[in-house]
Amino acid sequence: MTRPTNILLDESSRAVARRRAAERGLSVSGYVRELIRADDAATGADSGDLSALIGILGSGSEPTDIARDKHALIAEAFGEDYENRRQRRAGNA
Repeated sequence: MTRPTNILLDESSRAVARRRAAERGLSVSGYVRELIRADDAATGADSGDLSALIGILGSGSEPTDIARDKHALIAEAFGEDYENRRQRRAGNA
């Protein structure tokens, strides 16, 4: 079921929307719906598909527990200086 939605456009944006809709043989409403569907498809918001993340480390990589090892991983990425500062802030140095 479709429901009406009002949007406010300045004259320039409205002119662009009307022109682009006409180029596609659509109404402005149809053009806006097309933009929303395209944006949603581009972000993958409706799928929830995580398959692209499976195996991201490669077949030979060992799994990690990022939550448990986050400080060590950050220290490794940014050098020991980060870990030393973190320990001083925590009162461990």
